Amino acid sequence: MNFSGKNVLISGGSSGIGLAIAKLMASKGANTTLLARRKNLLEEAAQQVKEKHILDDQQVSIISSDVSDFDRLQASLKATKTSYDILVNSAGIAYPGLFYEMEPEIFKKVVDINYLGTVNLSKLIVPAMIDKREGYIVNISSLAALIGIYGYTAYAPSKYAVRGFSHCLRAELKPYGIYVSVAYPPDTDTPQLVYERSRIPDITRKITEGGGLMSPEKVAEVILKGIEKKKFTIIPGFEGKVLYRLAPFFDNYMYRQAVRLASKSLK
Repeated sequence: MNFSGKNVLISGGSSGIGLAIAKLMASKGANTTLLARRKNLLEEAAQQVKEKHILDDQQVSIISSDVSDFDRLQASLKATKTSYDILVNSAGIAYPGLFYEMEPEIFKKVVDINYLGTVNLSKLIVPAMIDKREGYIVNISSLAALIGIYGYTAYAPSKYAVRGFSHCLRAELKPYGIYVSVAYPPDTDTPQLVYERSRIPDITRKITEGGGLMSPEKVAEVILKGIEKKKFTIIPGFEGKVLYRLAPFFDNYMYRQAVRLASKSLK
């Protein structure tokens, strides 16, 4: 795929994986639009993306909006009057904790952003792609969508939903020449992960210690290569590929580890 001149919309584009993808897209000649909630971070991110431009007429734009608010999102996109060739749904939050300790509002917020945010933005962008009979959508899920992880009853199901949505959307849109990919990044060195690790239960920390950590730049590189090859499933990192192939084994292993540690703690 030639990214030069393509219009790319990236949610969660102010930091982490989303920003890394935007920079890499820009280095290949794409016009990028970064969408996130905080305008000050968007402006800083846009400057970083602009430094990667290789063409005189390349553009970088920002949209300050909330993917979980459909009406506000729709109004923001109408104001830009831009038809996008590629959509990257990267906006997401993680809120680890013990199920019985977390308030119901937390579950709603995580689902609203991680899953419904992906649905909302796709809903608004897909019609123009159907009219053009071409387009590409990349949904960022997580390795947490492959196995159950102790302490992630809010986050993991929202990413399972992104996984299922991508499978269904792929079948519906292929006849229109629109491709769909779903990516499963491992733990990635982002501000979100710093916050996440400050909150994870001790048992979660013990059963996940020793896991690999990737840079957002490396994750973005793998995702772009996957887009170029029109791969549906994109898995950054060797450990992720092993986990994907042996998910039932690891799921059972982590379940047994969590039960053992939790039982010991209760005693």
